[in-house]
Amino acid sequence: MRINKNTAREVLDTCLATGGDYAEIYYQDSRTHSYTRRYRKVQNISSARTCGVGIRILKGVKLVYGYTSDLSKNSLLKLAKELSQGFDGDRIMSAPELKKKSIKNLNKIKIPHAAWETEKKIAYLEEGEKACFEVSDQIQDVKTGLFEEDEHVEIYNTEGYMYQDDRVRTRITILAIATDGKQFQVSFKGPGLSKGLELLEETDLVSIAKETAHEAVEMLTAPEGPSGEMPIVLGNCFGGVLFHEACGHPLEGSAISKNTSPFAGKVGEKIASDVVSAYDDGTIPNGWGTESVDDEGHLPTKNTLIKDGVLTSYMVDRFTSRRIEDSVSTGSCRRESYRYIPTTRMTNTYIGNGTSKPEDIIASVKDGIYCKAFSGGQVDPSTDEFIFTSDVAYLIKDGKIDHMIKPVSLVGYGYEILKRITMVGNDLGRAPGVCGAESGSCYVEVGQPTLLISSMLVGGKGGN
Repeated sequence: MRINKNTAREVLDTCLATGGDYAEIYYQDSRTHSYTRRYRKVQNISSARTCGVGIRILKGVKLVYGYTSDLSKNSLLKLAKELSQGFDGDRIMSAPELKKKSIKNLNKIKIPHAAWETEKKIAYLEEGEKACFEVSDQIQDVKTGLFEEDEHVEIYNTEGYMYQDDRVRTRITILAIATDGKQFQVSFKGPGLSKGLELLEETDLVSIAKETAHEAVEMLTAPEGPSGEMPIVLGNCFGGVLFHEACGHPLEGSAISKNTSPFAGKVGEKIASDVVSAYDDGTIPNGWGTESVDDEGHLPTKNTLIKDGVLTSYMVDRFTSRRIEDSVSTGSCRRESYRYIPTTRMTNTYIGNGTSKPEDIIASVKDGIYCKAFSGGQVDPSTDEFIFTSDVAYLIKDGKIDHMIKPVSLVGYGYEILKRITMVGNDLGRAPGVCGAESGSCYVEVGQPTLLISSMLVGGKGGN
């Protein structure tokens, strides 16, 4: 423990002086390292450290929050006293003795980041870079990167417990840029997990690099895609970003508790087709979004959000559970750092496996689009309206994947799309991402099997 237990108790007790009914201390010490190759040479090697404490006090459905990077006892007591002045009342409880709560380590690490010298990491990235350039003379530039994070978190609260979690994440990135002298096209891959450098040994970097380069080159001759309403097949893995944005965010307690979500008050109601079951599972070993304890001291859960089309639950944290009737924390409280107020956030969110084979899903479509990967998008959680860009997309003709097309935009409402999913594959895959929201940028996994949406609005520059 980085904070003295007696100091922590004294700080928590100070928090409760004006009638607060719960208080917590969140300590974070995060160290990151980044390695980048570009233009056939080392572009950047950098390190960063984030270290500090956030203090939160709750009183009913009100809260106050503050943070500091000064970890001295006097600084923490001063912050606690100032925050307590946010409430005007008499003490109703005192901070109890603190006991360390043991937790199961969900992310076991085989090779720590310090095990490899910098030169070995750079040489690994160079292999991917060379593989990209070998694909075609039209590959103009390649950027390969390695991101490492080693984070230590401690949580102390007025329920009398203290927790600690060591979080290790590793991600590899490859970006290939192709040109024909008239245009530039880009393709990207970025595998990552809550693992150490064993991820590098388990990843076929050369194969992924070549696939990335081939996509960038193929995009140079790809025509514009059609526009209008048509069937859409979403590929597995990163295709799950659409569910994450268009349906996941509106199921978070932060939106539900404010009654700004179209899914508020609809637990038990049919919101999707029968073939759809969806989960937010913070217990997946080594998942990119997995943490052994959440940022307010709750154990993660496998939370069934939708079962056979029926909304079964929301993602909820301690504070939003006070505003949502008959709800309890689902271990979903997260934040980017100690500088952010924690709130409900997704962990590893995905649509579960169905019974259809991916090839059968493709074969069922006469004319449509197969979206293999997405570059991003946005959603308004209050209306559930979204727009996403699929940067790797292909036409489907007579039940077969045809030629690649230029990136297309998918537009719609999440609550409508859920009901239009008619086939779900058996090839569930997950992919890492970074999600920005109220409590900052958090590591999340998205996922799904291949699935068919019977009709969806597509925006492209080409005609039908």
